[in-house]
Amino acid sequence: MLREDVPYFDLTSRIMDLETIEAEILFTPKSDVTVCGTEEAEKIFGMLGAETSLLKKSGEHAGQDQTVFRAYGNAEQLHMGWKVVQNILEHFSGIATRTRSMVDGANRGKPNTEVCGTRKHLPGIKHLSLKALCAGGGYPHRLGISDSVLIFSNHYDLLGGIGAVCRELPSIRSRCPEKKVAVEVETLDHAVMAAEAGADIIQLDKLKPEAVEKIVNTIKPSHRHIVIAAAGGVNASNAEAYGAAGADVLVSSWMYFGKPVDYKVVVRKV
Repeated sequence: MLREDVPYFDLTSRIMDLETIEAEILFTPKSDVTVCGTEEAEKIFGMLGAETSLLKKSGEHAGQDQTVFRAYGNAEQLHMGWKVVQNILEHFSGIATRTRSMVDGANRGKPNTEVCGTRKHLPGIKHLSLKALCAGGGYPHRLGISDSVLIFSNHYDLLGGIGAVCRELPSIRSRCPEKKVAVEVETLDHAVMAAEAGADIIQLDKLKPEAVEKIVNTIKPSHRHIVIAAAGGVNASNAEAYGAAGADVLVSSWMYFGKPVDYKVVVRKV
């Protein structure tokens, strides 16, 4: 990330002889945020030879105008790290803050409702996207497709429909006995079929909270071990409704996409 922005040196700082000036740089959010990225900020400025002070860790709350990170060194060093660190803090604190708003909403609907982020983050930034998700109180839905079993409609359509998959479910489970098997459905009838066939997790795709509640009330009394996940269109504005409907897990991509939070950056002579 640093090499992208500073392939060699900072030409502006170099021709102004800023390396002769001792200064500090402060990063302060302009609104209340859930912080993410200060550890990366510490590493970046450390690579540049600056001294650092991490005032807020990822996952901690910071109020408006509360400085979360400070670095001290010569002004050229600080300018070289400025924009890279600001981008990290703004983008990933944004994901963390949106996730936190969703987690808070879901738990108002039903305590201990889990919020999970999908694999639909931007390519190339998986590590930081998942870090931000966890900093906001969420969890990854699937770390990848190598270690989890989630049967979508395109899978069972290839096998002849959900009925065919349900008949094969005991065999599928026997091939990976240490894994839970999830089946995504769109109707009450299909949810019941998957439950009776032995699915561990039933993922409901693009259903309204009222439909989720009906499925929960139908399945849970006789299959209390089954996890019900609501996916598709779930965000902070309706997380409480889905939690109140009885979903155990909310699956979403919403937290990954949105306006970054704003950080004020000050570089000053010391």
